[in-house]
Amino acid sequence: MTKQNAILLVLFLSLLFIACSSDTVKVYESENTYNVIPMPAQLSPATGKFQINEQTFVLMENEAESWKAVAGQIAAMVSAASGKKIEVRENGDTKDFIQILVDKSIKNAEGYTLKVNPYDITIRAAEPAGAFYAMQTLSQLMPIPEEGAKVTYIPCAKIEDAPRYVYRGMHLDVGRHFFPVDFIKKYIDLLAMHKMNRFHWHLTEDQGWRIEIKKYPKLQEIAAFRNETLIGHYSDQPHQFDGKRYGGFYTQDEVREIVAYAKERHITVIPEIEMPGHSQAALAAYPELACTEGPFEVATKWGVFKEVYCPTDATFEFLENVLTEVMELFTSEYIHIGGDECPKERWKQSKFCQDLIKKENLKDEHGLQSYFISRIEKFLNANGRQIIGWDEILEGGLAPNATVMSWRGMQGGIDAARQKHDVVMTPTSNCYFDYINLVLPTNRSQSVVIYHSSKSIFSNQRPQN
Repeated sequence: MTKQNAILLVLFLSLLFIACSSDTVKVYESENTYNVIPMPAQLSPATGKFQINEQTFVLMENEAESWKAVAGQIAAMVSAASGKKIEVRENGDTKDFIQILVDKSIKNAEGYTLKVNPYDITIRAAEPAGAFYAMQTLSQLMPIPEEGAKVTYIPCAKIEDAPRYVYRGMHLDVGRHFFPVDFIKKYIDLLAMHKMNRFHWHLTEDQGWRIEIKKYPKLQEIAAFRNETLIGHYSDQPHQFDGKRYGGFYTQDEVREIVAYAKERHITVIPEIEMPGHSQAALAAYPELACTEGPFEVATKWGVFKEVYCPTDATFEFLENVLTEVMELFTSEYIHIGGDECPKERWKQSKFCQDLIKKENLKDEHGLQSYFISRIEKFLNANGRQIIGWDEILEGGLAPNATVMSWRGMQGGIDAARQKHDVVMTPTSNCYFDYINLVLPTNRSQSVVIYHSSKSIFSNQRPQN
C-alpha cells in the first residue's frame, strides 16, 4: 500500500468514529439501512425506495449561478452512481425528480432538510452549502452495489441536519511529506464527503518549503528540497538516511487550482506559513534572516531545530512580502502563522534580540515571541485577515485578535477562551493519526478532533445556533 493510500485509509477509518452532528440524534428502525457519516441531527426512516430511472432529473428553478452549480453537482453524482444520464431542468413532470428548494426559514447556512419519497426527492436549504451537504447525505444513502453494478434506488427517509460547529477542519502537512495535486484533490473530496469545511494546508516546515513565492526564487530552488530523508522511526539509533534528494513545491497556478477546487466543495483552504520556528528550510535559502551566520541546510530528519527567524526589520520585510503573495492566492479569513516549538536559544545568544527585548520593554524571550506574532498580526489585520496559531502563541501574551489552535492538550484552548479568543481544539490525545493511543469519544455527546501527524482533522470552534 502506498503512503498516500494509507493516509486516505486512516482518514476514512478514523471518520467512522466521528461524533454525531447533534446531541439530539433520533434514528428509528426501518426496513431500509442508512449508513450516513456523520450521523444527521435527525433521521426518520421510511418504507419504500426512490427508483432511479431514465426519466429521473434534477429540478432547480433558482437561476443564481451558485444554485445552478450545486444542482449540476447533484446531477453528476447521481449520474455517476446510477449510470443514467441525469439532467438539470427548470421545470418538469411531478414525479421522478430530485427537487432543490431555497428555504430561508432554515437559519443555519449549512443546514438542510432532505425528504426521499418513492416518486420524488426534495432538498431544502437556505444557501447552496446546505444543498451541497444534502447531496453528500444523499450519496451516502445510496446502497453499495455489487462490483461493476450501478445504484438503482435510494431508500426513503426524512432527514434534518445542521452542523454543531462553524469550523470543521482537517490538516495536512506537506512540508515533511510532499503530496501531488491529484492527491490533494482526493483529500478535499473526502473532507467534503464528511461535511468538513476547512482544509488547513501546512505549507512550510524545517524539512521543506512547498509554495512558490515569486519574489524569493531561492525558496523554490533551495528550500523546497532536502538532500535526504530519515529512514525508520526517529527513536531508532543510530539514525539512518536514504541518501535521496526529496522535495517539490506547488506553483501559484496549482495553488489557485486547489483553492478553486475546494471552493466548489464549500471548503475554505487555510494556508500555514510557519514562524518564527520551523523555519530552517527558509533559512537554508536566505541565511541572512537567522540570528547566526549559517550556512544552513533543509532538515533531513524530524524534531525541533535551534535555527529560527531573527526578529529584524529584514525578516519582517521578507515575511510580509511572502504573506502578501499568499494573501493574493488564498481567500480565507485566516492565515495560520504556526508559532509552535520555537526554541529561544539563538535569541538568548543574540545581542540584537537582547537589545530589542530591552528596547520594547519585554519581559524575556517569550515576550519577544509575542512581539513577533503581534507584529505579523498587525500586518495581516491591516490587510483584512486574521491570524490563527498553535497554542504556544499564548506564551508571553496573546496577540489581540488571534485565534488559538490548542494542540498540547486542552489547557491552552481553555486559557485562550477565558481571554475571549476563538479556539480550535486539536489536542494530541485525540487528534494525531500517528499516535498509537488515539483516544476517541465514548458517547455521542462528546465532540472529537482527529488531527494528522503534525496536527488536525475535525476541529471545534463556537457552536453555530
